[in-house]
Amino acid sequence: MEFSPDAEMQRIPDLAQEFFNHVLFDEEPIFVADEATIGDVSLVSREELMKRCSEYYGTSVSEDDLKQPVWKLIRELNSRRSHA
Repeated sequence: MEFSPDAEMQRIPDLAQEFFNHVLFDEEPIFVADEATIGDVSLVSREELMKRCSEYYGTSVSEDDLKQPVWKLIRELNSRRSHA
């Protein structure tokens, strides 16, 4: 079996681990390919994912945000993060 590439995910290991620990804390994604969206790696409802992301990162999260590849979503959330 051949997996899709994960080069972008490999570039953000600490940010990805933080996201998995604080947003997907009740799931354990084993492999996240670069083209995977959050819906590909999580069974949590979109509403709950938006809530978790918003609460942890301190920024609003939309359906469009969740349509991005996971690596882009993580980078975007981190750059918009509220440090209040």
